[in-house]
Amino acid sequence: MELYYQSKKKILPILVNRTAVFFFLICLFTLFLYAAGTVQGFIDSTQISLLSFYVVAGIFLVIASISGIVINFSRLFRNKRIRYLFRAGIYLFLVLFALITVLVVLAIIAISAGNS
Repeated sequence: MELYYQSKKKILPILVNRTAVFFFLICLFTLFLYAAGTVQGFIDSTQISLLSFYVVAGIFLVIASISGIVINFSRLFRNKRIRYLFRAGIYLFLVLFALITVLVVLAIIAISAGNS
């Protein structure tokens, strides 16, 4: 009986959710490594590589989160449950987080390239 209940769930929302969480954690870990490298005195090329990696991960986070917003709004209109609106709000927060931090990281990269 339990196997039948699991098969009723849609796989796409689960995959989008896990992908967004994965890229969010990658972004947080990359920011942590950058902060630790700043304190410990990593080489400049390593720091720029971390920031470049963050930009890529942040863009993927934006894409996954926008997909989550679209999926949750379609589920909201189909099922008329308010929890999908809250989930879309969480994805909206992830989009804003990723966009703001990617812009800040790009500014840091541009400023550091101007010093060379």
